[in-house]
Amino acid sequence: MRYDKQVTFVKALGSHYDPDLGEEVNDGTRLDKRLAHIVTPTMSKSKLVFGDLKSDQVVLHLKQPYQNTYDHCLINDSKYFFVTQKQVGRRQIILLEGDSDGSNA
Repeated sequence: MRYDKQVTFVKALGSHYDPDLGEEVNDGTRLDKRLAHIVTPTMSKSKLVFGDLKSDQVVLHLKQPYQNTYDHCLINDSKYFFVTQKQVGRRQIILLEGDSDGSNA
């Protein structure tokens, strides 16, 4: 299994009031890049592993688990959201669903 596709985990850090500036300051976003193996499984296999699969979902295999919280993932500039995950040994398998605009990896 090749871990050759780049996945970016995105977390918005929020905002806070800065008394020195006298205004609301955006803390920005945290971008964590990881290499992963990305597949679009067949319907029969996904039903066996996850119970169901829509056409805009992908399965992300990470060699080492990603422990931080995240809002969404970027794969090839397309936004994907968390559905479920499984731990297999030391590997982490994450099921992601594409954005509502119908984007795919």
